[in-house]
Amino acid sequence: MIFSCSQPDQAQCACLKQAEKVNELTQVIWQQNASHNDSLELSKALKKKTLLCKELQEASPDLLHELQEACQQ
Repeated sequence: MIFSCSQPDQAQCACLKQAEKVNELTQVIWQQNASHNDSLELSKALKKKTLLCKELQEASPDLLHELQEACQQ
């Protein structure tokens, strides 16, 4: 099954984009180059990701990979 980011799939694409943002902020913190603002931004990003990704939490890794590829197009 292949997904595209059509109107109904926007929530899934938003989830994946938010997950990428969380990953980027986490990298900054792990590299010990983080400011206090970075920590606050990560906290906000994690909360937003939790809300956006509820539906995908139990999806299979293969399904998530397909969705990620479709949303990047």
